[in-house]
Amino acid sequence: MQRMKQLLGMALWMLAAPVLAGSAPEIHKSSFEWDRVEPQFGDPVNGFSYPAGPTTDQLGWVVQQLSEADTSEADINLHFHPGFLANIPASNLRNFFQTLRTTYPNAEIIDVVSVTPVRVVVAIQSPGEASPKGFLQLGADYTGSNLITFFSVGSFGNLQYPADQSLDLTQAADKFMTLSGSPGLLVAQLGLNGQCDVIEARDATTPRATASIFKTWVLGGVAQSVADASAALDDAIPLVASEIAPGGTINNEDIGDPFSLLDLAILMLGISDNTATDLLHQWVGRETIEDYIATSGTAHASLLTPILSVNEQFHLFFSFPLATSQAYVNGSEAFQRDFLQSQIVPKGPVTSYPYSHESLFIDGSWQASPLDVCHNLAHLRLDTPAGDAFELVDKAMGASAAQPGVRNAWDRVWYKGGNLESGVNGQLVLTHAWLLERSGEAPYVVVAMSNDPSGGIDVYKVQSITNRLLELLSNRL
Repeated sequence: MQRMKQLLGMALWMLAAPVLAGSAPEIHKSSFEWDRVEPQFGDPVNGFSYPAGPTTDQLGWVVQQLSEADTSEADINLHFHPGFLANIPASNLRNFFQTLRTTYPNAEIIDVVSVTPVRVVVAIQSPGEASPKGFLQLGADYTGSNLITFFSVGSFGNLQYPADQSLDLTQAADKFMTLSGSPGLLVAQLGLNGQCDVIEARDATTPRATASIFKTWVLGGVAQSVADASAALDDAIPLVASEIAPGGTINNEDIGDPFSLLDLAILMLGISDNTATDLLHQWVGRETIEDYIATSGTAHASLLTPILSVNEQFHLFFSFPLATSQAYVNGSEAFQRDFLQSQIVPKGPVTSYPYSHESLFIDGSWQASPLDVCHNLAHLRLDTPAGDAFELVDKAMGASAAQPGVRNAWDRVWYKGGNLESGVNGQLVLTHAWLLERSGEAPYVVVAMSNDPSGGIDVYKVQSITNRLLELLSNRL
C-alpha cells in the first residue's frame, strides 16, 4: 500500500524526457484583435528572467558551477539542505558537478520548462553544441532555509519517436486515439467571442476523467475571489495539517508556514501540488469554485460538482468499501452533498489506505470533455478581469510548459495535465491541456485525454504524439 501511496500523486506536471536520438496584459475581449503578449520568462535571445524565489535564487548558482573549475564542499554546504546532504554527502555532489562540467561544459539555459517556488525545471546545453541537452530539475525549501532539497540532471534527445516525426495533424490525431482504451482529443483555435473553433477533434464532446485538470476550475474560483476582492494575491495562507494531501510537494514544509495565495496557485498548476490545491479549495470555498464552474462553459457541470478536494476524492478511492463509494458516485446531487458533509469531510486528510478502488479512477472522479476543458481555458483567457485576477491566472497557468521545446515557439504557454496511476496496472488516466499563443494572434488549444480502465497507458507514446501535435501547430501560419 505504501507503493500505492507513492504513485497516486496525480502530479504529472511534466513528462520525463526519453532519450530518443511579464507582466499581465490588459484584456481586450470586445476588440477585433488579440493583445500583445510578452513571454513569461523571457527567451534565449533576449535573456531569461525569473521571479525571485527559493528555486530561482539557487538556479543561478547551480548553472554557474558548470563554468567553474571546481565546486568546494564548503560551497555545497552553503547551498544544499542538511537533509539532502544526509543522504548524498557533499563529496558525492562535488564529483557530480565535475561530471556535469565534463558532459555540459559551460552550459547555459536554453529553455524553461517550469518555474515554481519549490521546483524549477530547465533545459541546458553547452554553447554552440547540438547535443547533449540536459534536463535540470531543482527543488528548494520554501519558508525555512531556502536551501536545495532536490537536484537532478539527465540527458534527453528528440521527444518524438521516429515513426511519429513525419505524421501530419490528421495522422497524429488518429494515432493518439490508438494509445488508450477511451481517448478524447481536441485541437482548436480560440475566437475573440470565446468559441473553440475545431481543427481536429476525436470524441471531443464525451466526458473523460480529467485527473488534475480539474484544478483549472479551482483556479477559476480563486481568480473570481481575487476579482471580487474577497481574496488577494498576497494573502498569507498557513500550511495546516487538515489540508495535507497525498502528492503534495510542500508536505515537508513546517505546519504553520505561510504561503502566499499567488504562490499556492503557481504550485497547484505548475507542479500540480495536491496540498496547495486543498489549501486553496478550503480558502476560497466550495461554493465559490462551483459558482465559477457554472460560468466556465462546461456542458457537464454536474460531473464536476460537488467539486471535491483531492483528499475528498481520494477518500472515495481508499477510505470506504466499494459499495459505499459507488453509492456516492451514482447518487443524486442532494445525496452526494449530504454524504460529503456527513461522511467524507469529517475524515480530514487521507492518512491510510484500507481500500483501493481503481474502478473509480475513471467513472468515479472529476470528469469533463476535451471541449469542456477548451471552453474553460477560453473563459480563463478572455473573461478573467484584468489586474490581479488575470495576473494570478497567467502566472499560475504559465508556470509549466510540460515538455522542453514548447516555449521557444510561443509567447504565452499555459498548461495543465494530470494522471491517476495504479501500483499494479500503471496509468489509468493521463491528461494534457495546452493553450498556446503568439503576440497579436489567436491562441490554439490542445486537449489530449487518455483513459483506460485496464491501465497500461504509455506516457512516452502519448508524449511523442502530443509533442508532434505541438510542433505541427507551431509551424501553422
